[in-house]
Amino acid sequence: MISSLFFALISLTGGIFSPLTPIAYLIILHVAVYWKFIGAIIASFLFVLGFSVVFTVQGNLLLSFDFMTYSTQLVFFLLVGFLGGIIVSRERKHFIEKNVFESLANKDHLTTLFNHRSFQEQLRIAKEKNINFYLVFCDIDEFKTVNDKYGHVVGDLVLKKIAKILSATVPTSLGTVFRYGGEEFAILLYTDQSSVVEELLIDVKQKVAEEVHYCHGGKFSVTMSFGCSKNGKEEPIELIEEADKLLYEAKRQGRNRVVQSKEVKIG
Repeated sequence: MISSLFFALISLTGGIFSPLTPIAYLIILHVAVYWKFIGAIIASFLFVLGFSVVFTVQGNLLLSFDFMTYSTQLVFFLLVGFLGGIIVSRERKHFIEKNVFESLANKDHLTTLFNHRSFQEQLRIAKEKNINFYLVFCDIDEFKTVNDKYGHVVGDLVLKKIAKILSATVPTSLGTVFRYGGEEFAILLYTDQSSVVEELLIDVKQKVAEEVHYCHGGKFSVTMSFGCSKNGKEEPIELIEEADKLLYEAKRQGRNRVVQSKEVKIG
């Protein structure tokens, strides 16, 4: 429908000499962006067909000057479609490859969470922009026992399930979950409301404890401990050290609990 209207306008505004002709080139390139190489070639041939119809209907087939202009237009259409399709296809391929490499660099291969490198970068940005946030460090209690008793394959499955619980419970609108290393995770929660953080971490803690893991006909569960510090005027490394100390305080108090800044125990 649109192409028919376009060629009707071409016919009414000078045929192959129409000032609207360059728009056809833009349409071909636009098609190339979305339909890749094949789409550009198809669009080019459709425009060749359309201009051939316009040229024939206008009765200019025997005029050598008009025929030269007509031939030049067709060659340009095909060149734009062919070269534009190749260029766009190559750029799309490079863009996809770039995204894949960036994902590999920023994601943990086992849990698919953001990795330590990504955590350091997002923490730095949050500090530079002076955003209100809480930093949470959490790890699986006595995870070495899980590996020793059930094996590292089962341990990896536990890590993946815990990562899934964290991702599902922490909304992306509120924060980001990272695998910090080993059985330890980090969470950045972009809020200044302590009650929201407390409610969320207690929810995570309960869901982790309720999750059942199976191995060789048996089943077991694990718990997690949490250390939570609020962003202030300290340097990123100091904030990390504070959250890490609060995590170990949660371990010292008996595990399976959340400890916030100023030794406040939650849940």
